[in-house]
Amino acid sequence: MKILNPKSEILKYLKKWLEIILRPIYFYTKLKGEEWKNEPLSFLLMTSWILAFAAALVIFIIQYIPIGKTLVEGVSGVKFLFILPVLLTIIFVFFMITFLILGGVFVSLLFTVLYLSALVLHYIYQFFGGKGSLNQKIQMVFYSSAVFLFALAIFALVLLTKFTAFSFEYFRYGYNFIYFLMLLYVYGLWAVSGRKNYGLSKGKAFLGAIVPLLVLLIFGLLFDKIALSKLAPWIS
Repeated sequence: MKILNPKSEILKYLKKWLEIILRPIYFYTKLKGEEWKNEPLSFLLMTSWILAFAAALVIFIIQYIPIGKTLVEGVSGVKFLFILPVLLTIIFVFFMITFLILGGVFVSLLFTVLYLSALVLHYIYQFFGGKGSLNQKIQMVFYSSAVFLFALAIFALVLLTKFTAFSFEYFRYGYNFIYFLMLLYVYGLWAVSGRKNYGLSKGKAFLGAIVPLLVLLIFGLLFDKIALSKLAPWIS
């Protein structure tokens, strides 16, 4: 039975992440075909859990710490030392519950979005005359999940808005800017993978990648109009 080394796995992930972000053409050119349920899925899962951890940490800082302060208000000295183990246990339990719930949300969301995007891209590129493997397309699209790690900057903006004079309107601008840049980058990765996997021209590869890009762009606009403003009382 193979025992995984967490430190080794994280370093392996970071090395691959940097290669995808900094040298995408080289990465997809040398990428060997493999079952998408192995390394590509593991990479997507790692990205999802990192995002979930960051989101749980933000919720902990914004919500749980203020609540915890009210519970221990007026308690000091020896009394505080007596309740400290219980307090730490409660903190750990609530953080883990939040982390696990968000982990499930991020895994489900990223997997669904990227798997459906791979299917759409596969059939579009086939329509354009490309000859490629669906398995390899899913593999390549799953690796493009590296781009979504830039969403960590959005979590940083949440903290900035909560604890500084940074207004919610500026947060909104920052969120939309980061989301747009992520879509632009992932669009480029999908187009590059289309050229490598289906042997299409650059024009057809980029044209085909527009369809799932537009869907994600519309989703982002709807989220901005409908849901984002509802977060204002929570983070302002």
